[in-house]
Amino acid sequence: MSAPAVPTRARRRSHGRDDGAFSRQQRRIFPPFVLPALSVYLALFVAPATVGFYVSFQRWRGTGDEMRPAGFDNYRRLLHDDVFRTAFANTLKIVFLCGIGIFVLAFAVTVLLRHTRGRKTLRTLLFFPHIISPIAIGVALGLLLAPDGFVNAVLRSAGLGALATNWLSPENIFRTIMAGIVWVTTGFYVILLMAGVDRIPPYFYEDSELAGANEFQKFRYVTLPLTWDVVSVAAVLWVINSIKIFEFVYAFTGTGDAPPVSSRTLTIQQFLVSTGGRNPSYELGYACAMGVVMVVLIVLLVTLLRRAMRRDAIEF
Repeated sequence: MSAPAVPTRARRRSHGRDDGAFSRQQRRIFPPFVLPALSVYLALFVAPATVGFYVSFQRWRGTGDEMRPAGFDNYRRLLHDDVFRTAFANTLKIVFLCGIGIFVLAFAVTVLLRHTRGRKTLRTLLFFPHIISPIAIGVALGLLLAPDGFVNAVLRSAGLGALATNWLSPENIFRTIMAGIVWVTTGFYVILLMAGVDRIPPYFYEDSELAGANEFQKFRYVTLPLTWDVVSVAAVLWVINSIKIFEFVYAFTGTGDAPPVSSRTLTIQQFLVSTGGRNPSYELGYACAMGVVMVVLIVLLVTLLRRAMRRDAIEF
């Protein structure tokens, strides 16, 4: 004997009640899972950022000093501070010049590794500098590139003494730092790009080979479009991380005294003004104004980058 048929309207009403009960259950379990993480985020990120924004409009040297309103004086001072402008320009150089170098090298290495046996091992070796402490790498490179260091000694012993130079002189040090940043960071973005390349079906490359495409055309018409979402995420990560670079630059220039002005970035200058170096009178209000500028710079660059790299998703 077959079961009686349930009217369509009744089935829909029953299904609606089940969905409603499930939604209410979801809403009940949502707060216990979200509130702990949200509380930590508010306490450790949002609250300090809010306080920092408030302090940027104050004249304050820290605990024990009376906080006095300064209006926009700290921001006006930034416009006329030569050291800050140098640090700001150096930060933009890292974002754009190092970024171009990193992604050009990462794309080139990705294309080469796609045809190389043992590419997993090579990817691990390329990623290795990224997992070492930036302080250790900065100190080591500073010692190797010292005027009497290993690099110049090798150049002289090889009869290339004309190429030996003072890599750490004020006019060369920041270019040397940028080259070091490119070397340390490229492996990380190779890993990201290779993750996108590995998911591309092989028949796309087989079809392009049958059509007579060379390696550059394969990269332009196959690899780049099908990994564009990975490239855009990697570019955003680079913009955010590059503005926050601190340990490598500070360790590279030596931790005994303040780094030379020609090698300072926004993070280095903010550290020296707030709590670092041998500054007898710290200026936390002025340092917080620098922090606000960095946040605005990150938001602006990420927004422009996301708009410039917006593409329709390609499904495959």
